[in-house]
Amino acid sequence: MYEQVASLWKSFLPTDHHLAGADVKVLEESKPADITFRYVNILEDGDLIGIMYLQLLRFNSRHYDAGVLDRPYLKPLKGLITQKTARILICGNLFRVKFQGFYFREKKRRDMVFSCLLEYRKTELKKERVSGILVKDCSREFSAIQFGCHSFRSFKQDLTMELTLRPEWQTFEDYTNSLTRKYKQRAKKIVTAANDIDVRDLELNDITSQHDRIRQLYMNVVQQQSLALGILNATYFETMKAGLGERFKVFGYFLDGKMLAFSSHIYYPPKNCMEIHYIGMDYDANSKYHLYFNILFHGIKTAIAQRVDTIEMGRTAREAKASAGAQPVENYNYIWVRPGIISLAVNFLGKRFEGKVGDEWRKRQPFREDPRNEASPG
Repeated sequence: MYEQVASLWKSFLPTDHHLAGADVKVLEESKPADITFRYVNILEDGDLIGIMYLQLLRFNSRHYDAGVLDRPYLKPLKGLITQKTARILICGNLFRVKFQGFYFREKKRRDMVFSCLLEYRKTELKKERVSGILVKDCSREFSAIQFGCHSFRSFKQDLTMELTLRPEWQTFEDYTNSLTRKYKQRAKKIVTAANDIDVRDLELNDITSQHDRIRQLYMNVVQQQSLALGILNATYFETMKAGLGERFKVFGYFLDGKMLAFSSHIYYPPKNCMEIHYIGMDYDANSKYHLYFNILFHGIKTAIAQRVDTIEMGRTAREAKASAGAQPVENYNYIWVRPGIISLAVNFLGKRFEGKVGDEWRKRQPFREDPRNEASPG
């Protein structure tokens, strides 16, 4: 349990490091399905030189759309694959972005994470039969020699979408005025469609009272995804609010007293960044009220009011986020997979997921020319 290492980690880690705060504790307390947590101290001659925050995922058919396996060449294997449970060890946090799961006091030793993970798999997790290891959201890129010599490979094409706020955006209207005519008219239409929607900043007791509705709306979104490595529960939003306080916000979108959608925000004061975190929605209502785009726009409006520098929008729905002005940011991930049928399934699902995402979002250019980029007369 985290409480067993909390004091030691806090004294070892730099001030305000994400592995020493409530962010780690609240996720464990929410008890997400199919995940257990491990907190590893790395010692040399009795001295603490590094730590690893690990999540052990029991990956099964709940985490992907089995329909993607309906291919003639996979038909003989589909039944076998869907009945399999693969244990995947994650160094990092499945439910957060830019949440590196390891820290070494000496930076030159960072690449030890690969050998330490393999050693941990062979010793502490010997009975678990781990099928894969994912080193997620590394703050810096490793060289091919550093990870390749341990049979890890770089996991490409993992992008998150990020919007940098301009200093001149003092209001949401300033943001929309920076859009091209086409995107500005579109934004106005989207916002107008939700005029009857009441957006409420939910307190802890409100989140608790909406427990079942939050679970239902969240699962609506999960079921739209072809691949979801981790699945939360409604308790997560309650523990996050209780643990993080004003650093965590949940907004409910109501019509006639019924919640049609919710969104959650996390604030990172040291980085002056805000994250549009997990959401949930009624997809029938989404068609009429443009709930998803209004969730993005409300996030932008909130970020402008809070005077943050950037909004982290996450990995999914790249086209919608690009239409709002977000740009891709590459993440550095590394994966080791045990040879066999699980390896084939992981490779196939990964390629299928990337194919579904597509590249259409790259064509979105919603902003007028930024005057700061125009050449000065001379």
